[in-house]
Amino acid sequence: MIRKEFIPNILTLFRVLITPVCLYFILSTGPYYSLYALILFIIASLTDLIDGWYARKYDVMTEFGKFLDPLADKILVMAMFIVFGLKDLAPWWMIGIILFRDIFITLLRSVMIHKGESMNTSKFAKKKTGIQMFMIYLILFFLALQNIAVLNPMYNFLWKLLIYHDLLWVLMLVTTMITLYSGILYIFENKHVFAKKT
Repeated sequence: MIRKEFIPNILTLFRVLITPVCLYFILSTGPYYSLYALILFIIASLTDLIDGWYARKYDVMTEFGKFLDPLADKILVMAMFIVFGLKDLAPWWMIGIILFRDIFITLLRSVMIHKGESMNTSKFAKKKTGIQMFMIYLILFFLALQNIAVLNPMYNFLWKLLIYHDLLWVLMLVTTMITLYSGILYIFENKHVFAKKT
């Protein structure tokens, strides 16, 4: 019998394990592989919602869970953006900014947890996460359509809109700027950590 406090962490670890499988399907060529990647990403997103809900409902939040959950989210999201760069769907300088911000904030959170402090999370950061997730879903959906013959007209429409007319580039730029701004907000809202005298 699995103890209640372990279930959220098991779901989080499952999300980490899904990530390389999702990457494999995106980067490999095969029938419906992009669709499989989209389905796996949806499953991973659902585990994030379920483990958070479960931990709050049964009051089984642990320090390990508080560290692992956002780390698992960052691993999943950053892996997706790296793949989009490898597939030339986003400029590397935009991806670099997104990765730097998320890695920096993750390291900052780790330091604060080690010091026994909690990080102030802004409401804007949640909007940033929502926008990043929207971009990932949009691109994965676009890639999935490529392998479904009956949906070729929709794929061709999206290709013209996103690639030919550069809408994807514009959306990625907006996502990058919002991600950068949220990182700056994090620093200002947790400036007490940097201001502390040693």
